[in-house]
Amino acid sequence: MTEETRWSYVKAVIIIVILAIVAVKVVPQFAQASREPKISKLMDGLQQMRSQLDLYKAQHEDNLPLTDSFKSFKAGLTTKMGQHGPYIRKIPMNPFNSLATVRFDGQPAGSGAAGWRLDTKTGLFQADDSPGHAVL
Repeated sequence: MTEETRWSYVKAVIIIVILAIVAVKVVPQFAQASREPKISKLMDGLQQMRSQLDLYKAQHEDNLPLTDSFKSFKAGLTTKMGQHGPYIRKIPMNPFNSLATVRFDGQPAGSGAAGWRLDTKTGLFQADDSPGHAVL
């Protein structure tokens, strides 16, 4: 066995160990989410919106879609503009309050006034149905 082959095996073992450590941390979180379908749907909605907002910002000089109204915000994400978008087909529904709306700034997330809350200063996108879900 050559030195190069041994080094390849060592790198493969290191990668496998790192992946195993990550799996030990992450798998219980996924297992817990799958036990609670509503939490799983909530997490899916958060992940979808957060990733698409990040993509939007990356393609629009670090700016969020317009936040002067929910209608303009929704249009910014669901409509093709030039070479970019649409980012989502529709705003996901929060399964805990059945709202597919987003409110901007104002009182902290968790008030139940909308399905979701977006902090336009930080870009933080949160569930708005309860204070417990706002921290997810």
